[in-house]
Amino acid sequence: MPPFLLQRTGVRSFGHLAAAVLLLMLGPMVVGASERVPKRISLQGKLKYKDARVRDIWTLVQSGTGVVYKLPAQPLDLTGYPIPATNIVTLDCTPDSEMGTGCTNISRAQVSPAAGPVARVNIDITLRLLVMVVSYTASSSCGDRASADVADVRDAYTNELGYMNFLRNCSYGQATYSNVTVISTPVPCTRSLELCDEENIAFTARMSATIMYGSAFVSSYSRYTYVVPYGLLSTCGWVGLAELPGTQTWYTPDGDGIFNKGTVLQESLHNFGLYHAWRNGTEYQDNSTSMGWGNSCPSAPELWRLGWASPLAQLNSSTLPPKTFKTYTLPATYATSQGNMLRIQPDWLSKRNYTKNLYLALRMQGGGDRDLLDEFDGKVSVHEVNKTIDNVMTAVDPRFSLYGTINASTSLDMPSYKLRVISSALVSSAITVQICRYERLPKECVDAS
Repeated sequence: MPPFLLQRTGVRSFGHLAAAVLLLMLGPMVVGASERVPKRISLQGKLKYKDARVRDIWTLVQSGTGVVYKLPAQPLDLTGYPIPATNIVTLDCTPDSEMGTGCTNISRAQVSPAAGPVARVNIDITLRLLVMVVSYTASSSCGDRASADVADVRDAYTNELGYMNFLRNCSYGQATYSNVTVISTPVPCTRSLELCDEENIAFTARMSATIMYGSAFVSSYSRYTYVVPYGLLSTCGWVGLAELPGTQTWYTPDGDGIFNKGTVLQESLHNFGLYHAWRNGTEYQDNSTSMGWGNSCPSAPELWRLGWASPLAQLNSSTLPPKTFKTYTLPATYATSQGNMLRIQPDWLSKRNYTKNLYLALRMQGGGDRDLLDEFDGKVSVHEVNKTIDNVMTAVDPRFSLYGTINASTSLDMPSYKLRVISSALVSSAITVQICRYERLPKECVDAS
């Protein structure tokens, strides 16, 4: 691709200039311990969140200057409620004596009155992605570090079973890449980069790309990915990292990072506002979805949250009378976006007990789900979701959690929801399920044929 060829000649032409410019621009970003640091400063800016597998990363991008301040935790408002990412926030920061753009403590956080975002796409979206494969060149601070092969990274996105097709299949064509450009971005090594400061990695990579190709080239993209050099896994502590929501993702240059389809889809969907998947009270343990440890498409509640799929029926006390089975035929989620799940709001429970909604969907290997684990293939997946968040689509974690699966030609009783589900045999890529809610005991549901 032309940018790759330009880069190869550009290193010779602009290498020394790029190093000098990047070092000059990085200089003011690190405050030495000997400099005077204010005891407390007031900041206003956009709150950003990155979801790493080992820790949460909260930052504030200062209004006007664009300086990124690292926060010790998610800010709480004056009532003690956690402030969601993407809000404009004012807070007091106690600067780190070692790094002036880090806050060791935050207080008096207030959010602007603007409503928080709803994590739903619900429209067709076309992405232009710039992937920057970052390598370090030796400097007085530290040595060089190589990174992944540009051609290999490009192939991971563009081959027949690559990430471009994976996203297209999982979104039923509603989220696609119109262009994926992969370039090499060598940057001079600094202590901050060696410590895997993801904001500095992004800043220096984009500066390198700007020097080589121009600002118009870099700004023409809507998403940005950074592949970090080899040897930083233990320092970074993650194989994938993303703004949630946002436009940037970071990966390690290995089979668990940029060359893992599940990792890449998970971080990409974090940009859309999707959170991790749970099972048995443990984060990541839902292996039926890339939002856990799987290499397959999102689960039913995740598809609903993204606006990529619609329910066959929405059941509640009005639409599901007691002691009566209702019958539905569910297609496999990979086959169609229309009517591929049942969304259940069990409001027949007491106010105290109605805390979660349920989703039922048939998962089968095929399409974007070609790598679905056998554990879920040909079975109905049942998921629980926090009902308060799910019902109004607030932009916080709804805690998607796998309740279990239903094999073909079996039944499942869910006493905590007063529900009984009976499944038929699989017919091609569809299954029929009968659902009944009872008032006291499952035996009240007796009219299933």
